Amino acid sequence: MLFLGLSILLAFAAVGCGSSDSESNDVVYSLEVDGNVDLFKIGADEEKAVRMTNSAGVDVFPAWSPNKKLIAFISNQNDGSALWLMDANGESKRQLTGPNVDVSDFRWSPDSVRIAVEIVGDSRRGISILDTDLDEWSSLTVNSEDARIGDWSPDGEWVVYVAREGADGAIRRRNPTGVDEITIAEGRGLNPRWSRNGQFIAFSRVNEDGSFDLVVLDKDGNGESVVAAGVNGKTAHDWSPDSKQLVYVIGSDSDAEVYVTGRDGNDAKQLTSNRVTDDQPLWSADGSSILFLSDGDGTFDVYRMSKDGDQQSRLTSKSELVLSADW
Repeated sequence: MLFLGLSILLAFAAVGCGSSDSESNDVVYSLEVDGNVDLFKIGADEEKAVRMTNSAGVDVFPAWSPNKKLIAFISNQNDGSALWLMDANGESKRQLTGPNVDVSDFRWSPDSVRIAVEIVGDSRRGISILDTDLDEWSSLTVNSEDARIGDWSPDGEWVVYVAREGADGAIRRRNPTGVDEITIAEGRGLNPRWSRNGQFIAFSRVNEDGSFDLVVLDKDGNGESVVAAGVNGKTAHDWSPDSKQLVYVIGSDSDAEVYVTGRDGNDAKQLTSNRVTDDQPLWSADGSSILFLSDGDGTFDVYRMSKDGDQQSRLTSKSELVLSADW
């Protein structure tokens, strides 16, 4: 059900992804080669990529664990959409979810052990927590709630997510090991992301006219402010490591460009300017660079640029389609 077509996959931007706290330049990405979709890895300063998977299925949305020792990804090689895990060299692959479980999204915890997993049900989605060491599952959301995974707090104590209830919704955070549940914003939203210092949450608010605003508030739901209007709500934004800036996309299709703004909405700057789609921006661990996808030659490739939009360079040079990337 996830794998309806490669063009549809691009709507699921940055699944499970996020800049790692580890100082590594390795980029892992999903690439269509001769009709098959597999995972590859390349160093930011290298020219040759290493193939990580070679299955008959579609392997997408690779995401590094924060300690950079493991890579989680979604694959349909055994039917359905299952969550898989492998080590940093592409070895020791194992399927984490069963044949009757369809995974639509996931997010690593800061401890590199737990994964928040968004699972598709009959009429709604729920979020469960998987302990990869113990192979134990626990539910985060209740069965009556249609939920979309957002992000872990940097201390691993909370998971922020989107709750959908018909035409309404809310941004909530819940303690996976406790009982507390806090609504931090009412209304429809997407992609809540926790700042690296744990003090703020940014999300894309859905307006009545269908447009999106990038909103920042503190972790308790106070001090709400719109820091950017007209953003591409389907593409997740990303916090800088110092929690002072956000990188995001404005526009869609050939008008999609990468921007950066201060946490307070000041000092906004357009980083890319062209007539193609630029998508899925992610900060590097040290905050000096931004990774993004661009379809400059008709297919998406992985690019790197400085935080000011300078020193742009292409990391991939295949003629096939890159679907998602993480570093």
